[in-house]
Amino acid sequence: MTDDRQIIELLELRDERAICEMRRKYSKGCQTIAYNILGNRMDAEEIVNDTMLHTWNAVPPLHPENLFSFLAAVTKRLSISRVRREHAEKRGGSLPAGAVLDELEECLPSAQNVEQHIEHRALVEALNRYLRQMEPDARAIMVQRYVRALSVREIAELYGFSESKVKMALLRARKQLKKHLEQEEWI
Repeated sequence: MTDDRQIIELLELRDERAICEMRRKYSKGCQTIAYNILGNRMDAEEIVNDTMLHTWNAVPPLHPENLFSFLAAVTKRLSISRVRREHAEKRGGSLPAGAVLDELEECLPSAQNVEQHIEHRALVEALNRYLRQMEPDARAIMVQRYVRALSVREIAELYGFSESKVKMALLRARKQLKKHLEQEEWI
């Protein structure tokens, strides 16, 4: 079994075994993220392929500390871009993934503030500090919603909570996140 450091080393050496190892270890998780955003298995498979290619091209120069987090972020970004592109082509189409992201809009800085890699990395560190201080249940709910893009109903079923408990936990988490980011002067 290959660990993440070995996979990253293979990527840096431009060894194609890195793609096989990433696919073996992480394709199912990436596929779940893509499917939850896109709602289509074939599109999700295509996004996973695009994620592997993007990662191949991005490492180096990037050196992710957590490979799955990196792959999940790429998968999520590519999936959302696909949804936006497809809905832009249709008249009056809604953006289901956008609804999930709109919930966080009030407590995250605008995209222009995070464009540069250094600022982005600092924001990720601030978010990680916030996640580490959260209660385990609240953290799990937030990660399932905003990383895996699960619905409130799916999260409730996954953990055996009521939907109202999940909604309340997300509301409190967003308010606390906003306060945390204000204290760290991100907003």
